[in-house]
Amino acid sequence: MIELSTNISNYEQLISTDLTAYDAIYLGDVTCPLYPNNFCSDTKDLENAITFLKNLNKKCYLRLYAVPENKDMQWMRKLIQRAIELKVDAFEAHNLGVLLILKEFKNIIPIHFGVFGNIYTIETIKVLQDYGVTRVQPSPELSIEESIFIKDETPISTVFAVHGKIPLVASETCFIMEQNGNDESNCGFACSKDHWLTRQQGEWSMKDTGRMTLSGKDLCMVEHIEELLSKGVKNFYIQSHGESNEFIETTGKIYKDVINKSLNNEKISYETNVETLSSLAHEGLCNGYYFGSTGQQYHGRKLND
Repeated sequence: MIELSTNISNYEQLISTDLTAYDAIYLGDVTCPLYPNNFCSDTKDLENAITFLKNLNKKCYLRLYAVPENKDMQWMRKLIQRAIELKVDAFEAHNLGVLLILKEFKNIIPIHFGVFGNIYTIETIKVLQDYGVTRVQPSPELSIEESIFIKDETPISTVFAVHGKIPLVASETCFIMEQNGNDESNCGFACSKDHWLTRQQGEWSMKDTGRMTLSGKDLCMVEHIEELLSKGVKNFYIQSHGESNEFIETTGKIYKDVINKSLNNEKISYETNVETLSSLAHEGLCNGYYFGSTGQQYHGRKLND
């Protein structure tokens, strides 16, 4: 079964977004537990979110805070316990300590190991499997050949990021607050607005969302979906942290359409798709590191035709 997924931070965004194109939703912002009504740190809306997604016949995966400190472990245990009671379809963890907490609870819910887990080798995955991990996301720094090799040689499933800005780093402190001379006790959630880090003359740019820095350009693999499907990729992920409802809806519909048409050997309008996706990309499109470049270049279908 082919799965297309994305991420949603809170209930307000969840119910205001057309999720028709998606098969599964990763719930929560893994970088900032202070963000209002974040599924990663607040259980208030979690039951309603699960019910909402189940009524839409979608899977719901709860993301767990990626960079916890010792002081975070108590509230994270309460969150995990409640999520187990509510029977989420999977947890997404990024941290070995969090895996130990899940083990303490004798958790039998599937566990996905996310992008900040830095998966580079099969040997790492074998260790994670002992802790109950059932799916991994290979590091975005790997080439497509390396990611496919991991998919083929591991006994658990993999998810491939195919669109959206590439997560580069997560921090336990907020860059935006520090730049403004404030501490997080006075947070006005300036991260809800776009913040860009740019080098002079426009040589490169990155997007900052407070505790996470992402690539400036949007990873775009829409012209290579057919190839990925032919290589046995089944789980496709659109990274939408800090993006608008329009971005989530439009990218989802395009990728779902390309997936379905690829499976049915139907004609695909790549030029129109790329043009639309480009219009949503503040700094343009790239293929990340999938084709062995520096993360800034974009290669169309001619690369592999």
